[in-house]
Amino acid sequence: MGVEQFSQEVRGSGGILATSTQGTVETDNYAHGDGFDFDGTAYPYTLNPAATIQELVLTKSGNIDMEVTTTGGDTFTVPLAGNVGAFDKWEMDIVTFRDPSGTASPIAGGWAGE
Repeated sequence: MGVEQFSQEVRGSGGILATSTQGTVETDNYAHGDGFDFDGTAYPYTLNPAATIQELVLTKSGNIDMEVTTTGGDTFTVPLAGNVGAFDKWEMDIVTFRDPSGTASPIAGGWAGE
């Protein structure tokens, strides 16, 4: 049985799909992940798993900075300013949370990667 896709029937039988896409195709299915909940008493906190972080979700944060180092070697800082969020546009090698203002704010969330 086929599925309608772009007004054309797409059929499959478990074979190989050939595409003209170059680079990587993300599936949003990741084999690794973990949660974290830091109480704010021992900044900086670092996430540096053996896996590449593909998605990072923050469920609790204060006025702190998130420093991201990508797998390509770029390092940049994202001020969180007490907000939560989801980040999935970078392949993250290392994420470090810093508290430049000394607020001792807790931070929590989770990550998924491969």
